[in-house]
Amino acid sequence: MSYLYFRPKAAPRTKWLEELQNKVISILDSCPTIKEVNQIHALMIRTGLIEDAFVVGRIIAFFTVPSIYFRMDYARRIFYQIHQPNVFLWNSMIRGYTQSQAPEDALSIFKEMLLRGFSADNYTYPVLIKACFQLRSIETGRILHGQISKCCFNSNMIVMSGLVNLYASCGKIELAREVFDEMPERDVVSWTTMIFGYVQFACYREAFHLFDQMKMEAVEPNKVTLLSLLSACAQLQDLEKGRWFHSYIVENKMDSDLPVCNALVNMYARCGSLSSAIEIFKKTPAKNTISWNALISGLCKSGLAEEALELFWQMEHSGVEPSEITVVSALSACAQVGDLLQGRLLHNYITEHKIKFDIFARNALMNMYMKCGDPGEALTIFHQTPDRDVFSWTALITGYVQGNQFKEALALFQEMHLSRIKPNEITLVSLLSACSQMGALDQGISIHAYIEENNVKQDLCLENALVDMYAKCGCIERALLVFDNMLVKDTFSWNAVIGGLALNGTGGMAIDLFTQMERLGSIKPDHVTLTAVLCACTHSGLVQEGYKYFNSMACVHDIAPRIEHYGCMVDLLGKAGLLEEASKFIDDMPIEPNLVIWGSLLAACRVHQKVELGEKIARKILETAPMEEGAHVLIFNIYAEAGRWNDARRVRAQMGKQGIDKFPGYSAIEVNGILHEFIVQDTLHQDNDQIYHLLSCLTLQLKELSLGLN
Repeated sequence: MSYLYFRPKAAPRTKWLEELQNKVISILDSCPTIKEVNQIHALMIRTGLIEDAFVVGRIIAFFTVPSIYFRMDYARRIFYQIHQPNVFLWNSMIRGYTQSQAPEDALSIFKEMLLRGFSADNYTYPVLIKACFQLRSIETGRILHGQISKCCFNSNMIVMSGLVNLYASCGKIELAREVFDEMPERDVVSWTTMIFGYVQFACYREAFHLFDQMKMEAVEPNKVTLLSLLSACAQLQDLEKGRWFHSYIVENKMDSDLPVCNALVNMYARCGSLSSAIEIFKKTPAKNTISWNALISGLCKSGLAEEALELFWQMEHSGVEPSEITVVSALSACAQVGDLLQGRLLHNYITEHKIKFDIFARNALMNMYMKCGDPGEALTIFHQTPDRDVFSWTALITGYVQGNQFKEALALFQEMHLSRIKPNEITLVSLLSACSQMGALDQGISIHAYIEENNVKQDLCLENALVDMYAKCGCIERALLVFDNMLVKDTFSWNAVIGGLALNGTGGMAIDLFTQMERLGSIKPDHVTLTAVLCACTHSGLVQEGYKYFNSMACVHDIAPRIEHYGCMVDLLGKAGLLEEASKFIDDMPIEPNLVIWGSLLAACRVHQKVELGEKIARKILETAPMEEGAHVLIFNIYAEAGRWNDARRVRAQMGKQGIDKFPGYSAIEVNGILHEFIVQDTLHQDNDQIYHLLSCLTLQLKELSLGLN
C-alpha cells in the first residue's frame, strides 16, 4: 500500500516556535479531549511542528499508551503524515498494536519499517517477541531470533529473556533452554522465566535443578520464582521439598504475601498435609476466593468431602464471593458423599447468586446428580447444555455404570458416537466396566476395536479395563493377549488376569501366574490378589494349596486376612465336601462370620445332603437375620431333596406368614451384540416358543444320555 506524505514547508526555528512546542506538550500532559488533540494536530501541521519528532512522539504516545484515549486509528493517521519517522515512533506504533492485541498489525508495520531502511533497536525486539507470543507463532519467533543474532542483540538480557519466554510458552522448552544457556548475563527474571517454563510443561525435576543452579550463582529468587516452584511441589506431591521452600519463604519474610500464602495452602493440601494447609489458611490475614478454593479443593481431593462442604458454607458466610471453581469443588464433594439434599441447595445457590454457569459447572452438576441417585435431573441439565463436551457425556456414562445401569450407559455411548464426540480414556474405561458387568463380550470387542482404530492412547487404566472385561466375559485368551502385550503392569493388572483365570475354571493357570508374580517381585500382591488365588483353589478343588496360600498371607505377604478370605476358605472346604472341617474353621475364626460365610456353608450342606448340619446353620442365620430369603429357600430345598416334606411345608408356611417372597432367578446372555434377559419361567421373550422347544430337546437328550450311561 502506498501512502501520500504531506510535507509542509519547514518553518525556521524561532523563539515563538519553541514556546509553541512547550505549550503543545503542556496541553498533552494535561489530558485534553479528543477535540483539543485534533486542534493541536492541525496547528502542528500549519506550523511545521509535525516534523518535530519529539512533539509528534508525544502525541502518538498519547494515543498508543493504554488509557481512555487509546486510539490506534488516530495514531496511524498521524504517523503516516510524518515524512521521516524515527525509530522511537516506529516502536510506539509497534507497541500500540501489540498492546491492543493486534499482533499481525504490529509485525506488518515492523516489516514496513525494515523496507523503508530503518533498523530495529533493543526496544523493538521485546515488543515484537510479545506479538509472536500473542500469535503463538514459533516460526515468526525463530525468524526474529535470527535477526536478533544478526544485529548482535543476543547479549541483551531483556531481548533474550523474551525469547526464552516465547519458546517456553509455545512448548519448545529445549529451544528455550538453549537460548537461556547462551545468555552471557542472566537476572532473576531470566531464571524465573525458564523455571516457570519447565513447571508449565511438567518438567518439575528440571525446574528444581535449575533453581539449585540459580542459588549457586547467588541470584535471589523473587515471588514468581517461588510460586512456580511451590506449584511444582504440589504437582509432584513432594512434601519434603515443599516444606523446604516454606522455611525459605519464612526466612525471607515473604510469608505474609497473599499469593504466596495461597500457594502454600494449595501445596500442603495437594501433598496431603491438611493440618499444615489449615494452619496457614487460618493465619492468612486477608483471605480471597483463591485462598478458600485451595483448601476446599484440597479437602475434597483428600476424601474429606463433608469437611469441604462445611468450609464452603463458612466461606459463603464470610462475605467472600465463591467462584465457579469453588462450586465445582463443592459439587464434587456432594458427589463423593452422595448428599443429594446439599447438592440441590448448591444448585439453587448457583442460580440465585448468578455464579457463572459455564460448561465446567454444568458437568459438575450432572456428575453430582448422577452419583447422588437423580439421573433424571442430570439428563435435564445435559439436554439444556448447548456446548456439551466429552466430559458432559462421560459424567452421565460413568454415573450410569456406577449406578449399575449398564444398558443405559452403552445406549448413551451410541448416541455420543452419533454426535461425533470422541470419548476419552475415562469414558472408555467406564464402558468396558459396563461390558464386564453385563458379560457383553461383543460390545466389549467393538469398544476395543474403536480404541485401536482411533489410536486412543492406551494408558494403564485402559489396558487394565480391557483385561478385566475380557476375563469377566469368559474370553480368557484375549485377556492374556492384552496382558502379555502390556509394557507396564500394576497390581490391578495381575489381579484382573488371575481372577479371570480363576473364574473361568483354569485355577491351575491362575496359581502358576501368581507364582510368576511372586518370582518377579517388582509388584506386591494385595488382598484382592489373594482373594483371586483362593478362588482359583476353590474352583479347582485344591484344598492343601488353599491352606498354604491362606497361611502365607500374614507371614509372607504381610496381609491380614479379611472376612472375604475366610469366606473363600469356607467355600473351598464346603465344595470339597469337608463340611465338618469348614464348620470348625468358622468356629476358630478370630472375626465374627457374616451371613455370606454361613450361607456358603449352608449351600454346601444342600449339595452334599448334610441335613442336620444344614438345620443347625439355618438356625444360626435366621437368629441373626430372620427375614433372610436365601436361608429359607436353601433349607426348604434341603428338606425337599431329603424327602422331609412336612419340614419343607413348615418352612414354606413360615415364609408366607412372615411375608418373605422368593424372588425369581435372573440371567442374561449376549447374542450378536444384543443382550437378552430372562427370569425363571419367563414367557415374555419374542422367541419364547423356540427357546422352550430347544430346552425340551436338550432335556430329552440328557435323559437319554443318562440312561445310556447307566
